Amino acid sequence: MEFSLKTKLVTGYGCLKKIGEIVQSFGVKKVLLCTDAFLLQTPAAHTIQRELEERGIGCVVYDQPQSEPTDVQCDEGAKFCKEQEVELIVALGGGSVMDQAKAMSAIVTNGLSCCQLDNVSIPKRMLPLICIPTTAGTGSEVTFVAVITNTKAQYKMTIMDSDHLSPDIALCDPALLATLPPRLIASCGIDALTHAIEAHTSVLANPFSSALALHAMEMISKNLKRCWSSPSDMQAQEAMLLASTMAGAAFINSDEGAVHAIAETVGVAYHIPHGTANSLFLPYVMEFNRRGNEHCYAQIAERLGGACKDSDDVENSRRAVCFVQGLIEKLEIPHFSDFSQVNPDDFEILAERAASNPMSYDNQKPIGKEDYIQILEDAYQNKKIYL
Repeated sequence: MEFSLKTKLVTGYGCLKKIGEIVQSFGVKKVLLCTDAFLLQTPAAHTIQRELEERGIGCVVYDQPQSEPTDVQCDEGAKFCKEQEVELIVALGGGSVMDQAKAMSAIVTNGLSCCQLDNVSIPKRMLPLICIPTTAGTGSEVTFVAVITNTKAQYKMTIMDSDHLSPDIALCDPALLATLPPRLIASCGIDALTHAIEAHTSVLANPFSSALALHAMEMISKNLKRCWSSPSDMQAQEAMLLASTMAGAAFINSDEGAVHAIAETVGVAYHIPHGTANSLFLPYVMEFNRRGNEHCYAQIAERLGGACKDSDDVENSRRAVCFVQGLIEKLEIPHFSDFSQVNPDDFEILAERAASNPMSYDNQKPIGKEDYIQILEDAYQNKKIYL
């Protein structure tokens, strides 16, 4: 068994103001702020720029990252980094921004293209990287993975290296989540829940990853609906941010499974955001995996608050699935059939691609093309799962 967490965590309300002293500790003179055009106009970006300026540290801005980053965008960003001769990157944003920052940073130090980093050991450590998440979902601030779309082959590459792609610092300030729209809170929250559930149920799960995953599930169950209903609830937002980070640390030390395999495939094909794509399939993959693994899902039901003391593992395992499907409904996340671009005629090829995704091999139990076709059909029909 191996467990690794190489990122230093700095958490707490208002901790963003520590960014200046943290960057200064690296002894660098020029920094790249990697964020998107919207976040660049927020107080968070202004705070970062001001704190750096007060310490005489130069800061250039790269505000091109968009949702679901591509290899082309990463190569362009890395070129900008080289031209500006930056020594450290500060990534302010959600998973897409942080993943792009990781890829850009590794491209700079290794002299390779983004596609050349796909599924290989990265030779050299990336530039120093400080990740500041503005959503509670991906856990990318502590993972050594960047998920980038290969524009030519139309699939999501996994750039991964535990030694050379872990962020140096994760600066987690719940104050940055106060203005998130409910729809984003919902999709990101279910993304974090998916990470926790798949980390615990993966064939590569271990006692440390499961401990983090189970605790993350409990925190998400207690706080996601609160955040969605009242984004200014800082106690709930802080709990969600910590849960997201825990789930990230959990899955990076085990793996994800069939939910991510099909969600990535469908996300690329239909341009559906990652968190939303996970929510479309999570209940149906849970129902598939639950059979034969009832005790595991009874544990999940207990952490989610959906278990019944007088019920056996079989019934409580169903309660876990019903709880998750009910939560997704309460959060008003769209159904698979709500996306007009979805075509059932595509399901066979989508299922084939998902079955060949490496994450399918680490799913809790063997899963193949026909199983994925059934999951796609159930999701498209918005099939209800009952006790």
